[in-house]
Amino acid sequence: MRGPGSKSPHRLLVEGPDGQHSVLHLLRRHGLNWEDMSQTLPYVESTGGISELLEALPVASKTYDRLGAVLDADLDLHATWEKLASRLRKIGLAPPGQPDSSGTIMDGYRAGSKLGLWVMPDNQGAGTLEHFLQRLVPAGNAWWEHSVQATERAIGLGAPLKLGDRRKGELHAWLAWQETPGMPFGTAITAHVLGSSSPEALAFVAWFKSLFGG
Repeated sequence: MRGPGSKSPHRLLVEGPDGQHSVLHLLRRHGLNWEDMSQTLPYVESTGGISELLEALPVASKTYDRLGAVLDADLDLHATWEKLASRLRKIGLAPPGQPDSSGTIMDGYRAGSKLGLWVMPDNQGAGTLEHFLQRLVPAGNAWWEHSVQATERAIGLGAPLKLGDRRKGELHAWLAWQETPGMPFGTAITAHVLGSSSPEALAFVAWFKSLFGG
């Protein structure tokens, strides 16, 4: 389920397949019909990583009427934003000094075009897609804290989980204990195992609709 084909005049760049499917399924929960070809929705492209996304951004900015990019802040939001902004400044765009908390939307390279930027999880601090998704864990879930503790224990026993992947490990542990164990993130959203209405999710959907319509 990738939505419109690659010939769409609109494009949304994401880092990898987890982001691609999470975005598609979340937006579908909010009423977007990816099979409706009468809507001009973006083709959601998995670029293969943050380096590849940044490399693709200047060319994509010159190509599409509406372009969005979703990337992780990782450990340093300001450093990630500067990498992004420097790519845009090189092609003559003027991104703001910091991301808008509700998602950045600015004039694009082409006349009448728009460029949108969302830095996971919330445009305001360090984190990743998994931090965004963790906030979709149902409030008061009885075993979420256990998944955090179990991951901590595994690291203490020598599990080679990287610091930046810790929330991913916690989330996968939590998903391993569902009725259907180990669902991919997007499937978990569609199955209502993960929710769809955290403040960050609602802000993301509003940003997407403002950029692309729908």
